[in-house]
Amino acid sequence: MFKKITTTAIAVAALTCGSQAMAEHYVGGNISAMKYKEDGLSDSANLVALYGRLGTEFTENFSAEIRVGTGLADDKVSVPTVIGAVDVNVELNYFYGAYVRGTIPIADAFYPYAIVGFTRGELEAKALGLSESSSEDDVSFGVGADIRLTSNTDLNLEYMNYIDKNEASIDGFSLGFTYRFY
Repeated sequence: MFKKITTTAIAVAALTCGSQAMAEHYVGGNISAMKYKEDGLSDSANLVALYGRLGTEFTENFSAEIRVGTGLADDKVSVPTVIGAVDVNVELNYFYGAYVRGTIPIADAFYPYAIVGFTRGELEAKALGLSESSSEDDVSFGVGADIRLTSNTDLNLEYMNYIDKNEASIDGFSLGFTYRFY
């Protein structure tokens, strides 16, 4: 249901925000330090991901973007079992999503924003020669800031809660660069 609402909202915003000739498009890449937590586990997995962003800034205060990413570094967590604790390797296979951002320019070079959207991702757990993948999707939200470096490039800092569902969550901080073009 939310997926349809988000897609419809992005489409309506794109159609009602004026001429595409006035819109500014951007591409970017971020590296993210993510944390995977699951109820019942005392450990959390610290994951590193890389993702690309493609978006359109419809106005100074509103933009929409899509993201596609993959894990770069996995982590081990200790899982209690009836035979004792077992180390489980946790890996982020992929994630993707669509988001809208609301920005309030504070100064000529500082643009804080709130972001909300929809993310789907897949984790893989490996232990004792066995492997299991699980995918999940959820409403995502966060805050961040673009810091203007040149007329076309920004430094991007962000905190995002990607998935918080079924007793598990993935969130994290990211750092990246954005290039804007017309």
